[in-house]
Amino acid sequence: MRKFLALTLFFGLALAEIAAPVERFFDHLEKPGVAGQPIKLERGYVQVETLGDLLYKVRYIGPKDAVDEAARVLAATVGDDGIQGPFKSWYRGNRSLIEQQKRPVRVGLGPAYVLEIQVKDDLRFEVSPFEVPESAFGEPRHVLGEKGPLVREYSDFYCPYCQRLALTVLPEVKKLAKKGVLRFEYRHFPLIEIHADAFQAAEASECAADQGKFWPYHDRLFAELQKGQGVNYVALAQELGLDVKAFRSCLEGEKHRDVVKAMRAEAESLGLEGTPTVFVGPFKLPNPFDVDAYARYARMAEALGQKGK
Repeated sequence: MRKFLALTLFFGLALAEIAAPVERFFDHLEKPGVAGQPIKLERGYVQVETLGDLLYKVRYIGPKDAVDEAARVLAATVGDDGIQGPFKSWYRGNRSLIEQQKRPVRVGLGPAYVLEIQVKDDLRFEVSPFEVPESAFGEPRHVLGEKGPLVREYSDFYCPYCQRLALTVLPEVKKLAKKGVLRFEYRHFPLIEIHADAFQAAEASECAADQGKFWPYHDRLFAELQKGQGVNYVALAQELGLDVKAFRSCLEGEKHRDVVKAMRAEAESLGLEGTPTVFVGPFKLPNPFDVDAYARYARMAEALGQKGK
């Protein structure tokens, strides 16, 4: 198997145009256009696809040496001109290898996008969100909301960023769940290599779930851990009015060990490397702290579901 230079491009996630109104892409490109129709550029063509009137995919075709124009299209797609230089360096370093491939080369672009590129008689590429089939996820367990696409957060109670998400972003997402815009699910991904107590914290939350108190326990556990102090899982259960004897038996007997292990294995099978990682329907969310993105990605996920019917 031939190896390609790594394409690790970071850009302003808050400006990312995927899942944004398609007009923003055309404004950035400084070219008027209509979704679904080829748009003539100086040397090539670009065409965009939408879901729910939001930018979903961008396709470009042009001469093999039109790297400057291709880079501008890519910048408009991700909403950051800073990606142009790294992309041009990557393309020039890999062009000869890409030309030898029979199929398009698929590489990761930033944290949540995919670039498929092919070079034959011309240069062609497509940028799209990172998508995971619903079959890759396990059965939902802890879900808030009754309607809308399912949002899945893979999280670790001891992860500072997860604590921040739970305390600052999740309250806003819960409002969307109450409105029926989406449903929200918590899935365990304890990073035991760096957080020794994370696995037992996940087990404790499952023991609370046995008594119908997963979310109250989730909220209190995150709030206490965010203070930077240790937590007595049994004492916390008592404060929430749980049956302490049953809770202690559950926790000490490691009743839910296999459940937590299965969720961690699922996260690893998806290629996740850290927490929090959030999927909205099939789409990996580029920035879990961008509150506005949840509703937009949910809109795309719902449109994709309707399209598949």
